[in-house]
Amino acid sequence: MGELDVSNLMTVKEAIAVIDAVVVCPRVEQMPLGQSAGRRLAAQLRVDRDSPPFDKSLMDGYAVRADDLARAPCELPLSGRIAAGEMSADPLPPGTAMAIMTGAPLPAGADAVVPVEQSSMAGGMIQFTRTALAGRFLARRGSEARAGEIALERGVRLGPAQIAVAASIGAAMVSVFATPSAAVLGSGDELVDVDRTPSGVQIRSCNNPMLMALLGRLHCRGVDLGIVADEPAKLREAIRQGLRQDVMLISGGMSMGERDFVPGILRELGGELKITKLRIKPGKPFVFAVMPGGKFVFGLPGNPVSAFVCTVCLASRLLERLGGGVPGLATRKFPLAGALEANGPREFYHPAVLEGSAVAALPWKGSADIFTLARADGLIVRPADHPPLDAGAMVEFFEI
Repeated sequence: MGELDVSNLMTVKEAIAVIDAVVVCPRVEQMPLGQSAGRRLAAQLRVDRDSPPFDKSLMDGYAVRADDLARAPCELPLSGRIAAGEMSADPLPPGTAMAIMTGAPLPAGADAVVPVEQSSMAGGMIQFTRTALAGRFLARRGSEARAGEIALERGVRLGPAQIAVAASIGAAMVSVFATPSAAVLGSGDELVDVDRTPSGVQIRSCNNPMLMALLGRLHCRGVDLGIVADEPAKLREAIRQGLRQDVMLISGGMSMGERDFVPGILRELGGELKITKLRIKPGKPFVFAVMPGGKFVFGLPGNPVSAFVCTVCLASRLLERLGGGVPGLATRKFPLAGALEANGPREFYHPAVLEGSAVAALPWKGSADIFTLARADGLIVRPADHPPLDAGAMVEFFEI
């Protein structure tokens, strides 16, 4: 029955459950904070002292007692100066002001700061043009974080802001998850390298560079094994080489044709094929194998849009876990810019573009059409057997 017969195909939901259920063992390593950008924390970090560690000024200006500036204009004598990195040995005398710099600790007795822009100096007195409110332009001790609180949770990706927090609490060395490694292999007699001129029956391999770019976006170290012809001996050797990495992505050779050798070779090498066909469009010829030694293989369709969709929606979940993260696909709901016909019996990931606050499906030209994929902002997710939709209907969409 072809497209209509999906009884032997695993649903995307079922495939996700299978992939998420396999045991992964992320590696953990210690490294200097300055080298940890992009890694995920393998252990939570706690605040070592109150932040700020004292009541501090948020402005260049004057530390005052708010009661002394209950009315304005008024003037107060200057009783001292406090620079950042200094602490006043004496409390602020009532009826006086102390010059203070941004970040400097307030003297005892002060409960407000007046910015220098709201004052002037005349005859040795500070002239204030506005009243002061207690708590204005200052940060109380511990108002940002308290000693002992969790500063960063396990699994957090260390970006610039997170690294700043870690530095502020003295985390010079951090425990992080190691970057997963993934080998990329292209399979097919029709493929030639990108720097070669193909003959009339050949095509340039675009899956390998596409998958390498995807792996970089997924914070994985990609190893490009190039392309190999549909010959069992060569495929077997290339797969052995790829299994040196944590994960292997093989595109092509996954269907039921007489030249589709990959599933059989994975079994020969001791692999347990947990997924062999998927109820998804594009991407039906999809394989997920658990290999000896805690290694994993994703067999991707040869058509590039299919390979892209299967990597983003499925392979990425395991790669995320290997890097210490929690898998997930962040979708948002958008109204359709135009009508869509009914979907078939497979879950459909339809290339689309954003048009203002709506999303418009691009004409579907098949799973080999990388030119349409390159124009897409993301993919509309259509459930299997989804009915026709009118313009304005809400659909799930995720950016790519």
